[in-house]
Formats: sequence, C-alpha cells, structure tokens
Amino acid sequence: MRRSHRLQGVIVPIGTSSRSPVGSIDSTTCRTVREPANVSPTGDTEVDTRVSAVADELGLAIIRPFTSGMFGAVLVATADGQEQVLKTAADPALERVWAMGAAMAARLHEEGYPNPRITGVGATRTAAWSLQERMAGEVPQRLTAGQAAQLVTLAGRHNTDSGQRRPWRDDAIRAARRWLAETSIDAASAAVLVAALDHGEGADLLDHTVVHGDFHHGNSLIEDDEIVAVIDWDIAGPGDWRFDLVMLAFGCAVRPQTCEPAAAELVTEAVRSECPSEVAALMMACQVLRMISMLAVRSPATAARACSRMVAALHSWMV
Repeated sequence: MRRSHRLQGVIVPIGTSSRSPVGSIDSTTCRTVREPANVSPTGDTEVDTRVSAVADELGLAIIRPFTSGMFGAVLVATADGQEQVLKTAADPALERVWAMGAAMAARLHEEGYPNPRITGVGATRTAAWSLQERMAGEVPQRLTAGQAAQLVTLAGRHNTDSGQRRPWRDDAIRAARRWLAETSIDAASAAVLVAALDHGEGADLLDHTVVHGDFHHGNSLIEDDEIVAVIDWDIAGPGDWRFDLVMLAFGCAVRPQTCEPAAAELVTEAVRSECPSEVAALMMACQVLRMISMLAVRSPATAARACSRMVAALHSWMV
C-alpha cells in the first residue's frame, strides 16, 4: 500500500511501489511555455531506459529529453496533455533527499521566490523520481553583472527559516575530511585544503536557513537579462544560506570564461561582505572536495589535476 504525506504544500509519496498511480501527482500548476534552450529541439537523444520505465509507471508520455543535467531530466506530458519536467536517479534512497529539497523549494515558493513547484516526489523499486513545473526561460551562457546582482539578491532570500535544523558545519567538515582521505591529490593542494578545514573548525555557521546546494548561474533561467527562475532544488536542505553565495563565487573563480569580469567582482564582493574569512575558507574547501569526490568516481584519472587547478584558482580564499 502506498503512503503519502503533504510536505509544505508538495505531495511527496513515501514508499511508492512500482505501480505508483498518476493520482499521486499534482498537475494543477502545469503550463505550456516556449521551448527553453536546454531542451533538445529534435528529441533525438536517447532516453535512458530507467527514465522510460518511471514515466510508464507514472502514466506520463515523454516528449523529449533535456540536453544537460545530472538526473536524466525529460520533458513529459500528463494524461491531460500538460507539460512537466521528470527527473530520475538510479538510487531509490534519494527519495528522502529529494523530498527535503522539495520542502525547501516550497518554503521559498510560498514567499514568492521564482522557482518551480515540485508537484511530486517518490520512488519505484529501482529509481527515485521527482516531477516539477516547467519554467519559461533559458540558461544564461555567460553571467553578466546584471544577472550576478540578481542572483546575489536571490541568494539573500535563502536567509529565511527553513523550518528544520542541521549541524551544517560539523556535517560539512566530516564529509570534507572523508573525501580528502579517500581521494588521491598532490600534497600541496591537500595542505591548503586541510588548513582551510582547520581554519573553519571554529566558524560560526547557521543551521536553519535554506541552502540550495548547487547555486550557480547554470541553474538559473533568464528572459532578456532578467532571472526568471532558479531550478534544480533536488539537494536543497537546512543549513547556512551563505554557502549558496560562496557557490556563485566558486563558479566564477574556477570557470572565469563563463562570467563577465564585472560579474565575478560583484559576486566576490558579496561573499567578502557576508562571510568572515574562516567561513569562506571552509565553504570553498568543502566545495572543492565535494567536486573532486564526484570527479574521482566519474573520471579518476583527471581528479588530481582538476583539484590542483581549483586550489590554484581559489587559493586567496583558503589561505
């Protein structure tokens, strides 16, 4: 028997079986919008069999896959023809993580924040899934100063009570030190990262505000030069909202070609204004190690070199 509960206005099926009914999905906010830039215009990209299976079980028709994204996002249509975005992952245990993300997104959405309503989260025997409102706009190719200012303002809106608490500093340091121990990197880079983590041991971090967790301009949508949506709330949770601000600066530093110099300067100034040195150092080190831990799984031969490049780009933040 399927159980479900309503979490901050988001329907989150718990313990969903592989025969989850479409009735567990709230399609009241679906809308048809113009084709965003990150949707394949031809639909020729092969859809993962896992995604197809989940769509079939939910009674959804796949329109076409998106050309980017970690969790196999596809554009789908409900039984009444309304369009939504379906994401899946091969680990059913991620249902709980994504349910938390849905709750955080809903918390901000209720305050008028521009993010999609997540209309369903659940799991089959082989996959976790989420279904969300399709938003208008396209991903900015290069961050402008105007867009950066808007994202800084939006990050500031994450400084609101999430309704939950998490020992963010202790969890982050524990995970970062584990990633450091498990990943082979050069001694010089390791020394910088260890020093940053040690410096952050006494950092005064918040534990109850909203953290998007992957906040960069690639997870925003624009129309003209206006940010109209922030997307990809899957791993959001309670913690210190300033991590999202640091994420913006991280992206500008390690991939400077993706942002205008004025945008990078604006974001850097925002971080320095909001974050004492030990907070910024800790958060930058944690993000480097998180990225390297993922890269070590996908492309282990490149992880050490990538770590050296990141540490070099972020050295001034961590010393």
